[in-house]
This record gives sequence, structure tokens and C-alpha cells, in this order.
Amino acid sequence: MYNLNDIWSQAYKDSYAIPLNGKGYESRVVYGVKIVRDKSTGHIQILNTMRGEYYHKLSFDELDIFYQHGWRYGIYSLNLTNYLRMLDSIKESIKAEVNGLNRLRKVKVLKTNRDLMLNKYNTINNKLNKLK
Repeated sequence: MYNLNDIWSQAYKDSYAIPLNGKGYESRVVYGVKIVRDKSTGHIQILNTMRGEYYHKLSFDELDIFYQHGWRYGIYSLNLTNYLRMLDSIKESIKAEVNGLNRLRKVKVLKTNRDLMLNKYNTINNKLNKLK
């Protein structure tokens, strides 16, 4: 079982994590997950950067994965969830395009995007399986 300070320490030492420090805070970003620590208060929060235009705080269930398994496992797990959501969106777009306007070029682009997303999903899934 980890706490937020342990997770911050793991993220801080992670060679893949990109530092994005600002005035009054330190942060690290990797695979669409951002962890932020306020320098004055020490408050730490983990954000999902892949859920639209704004960064979203993690839900209790998402945070629990980090608490149970640590930084790397948490980012891989959250990333897989993000990829599944994107794949569902692409699937719906393909379905709408085929049933609606039926623009073949658009369908081809969507299928290419789906293949790229599946490759990313499989890569992260393999990394997660190596951690287990």
C-alpha cells in the first residue's frame, strides 16, 4: 500500500516522467498522467490529461490503483482505460460514418486511427503485464 508521498517519490525518480515545474509547484507527466506537488503546502494531486480539454482529477477507483500498486502500474492502468475510451469513440465514429454519409476516405482515416490506437494499447498492456 502506497500513499501520495510514496507515489510522488516514485514519479520524481521516474526517468520517463517529464518535469513540468512552475512557480510554486513541481510536476511530472508521463503517458497522459500528471502528478503535481505544491511546494508551499506539499499537497499532491494526480491528474488525467487525456479526458478532453481540461485536466481531470482521478476518481476514487483510479486513485486506488495508484495506492495499491504504485506509480508505474497506475499510469499504465489509467492509460489503458484512456485508450479503451478512445477506441470506443473511434468505433462509434466509424459506425456513424458507414450508416450516414459513408465517406470512404473518412472511414479509412478512422480505421487507421483505430489501428494506431490498438498498437498503443497493446504496447502499454505488454508493459503492464511485465510489471505483474
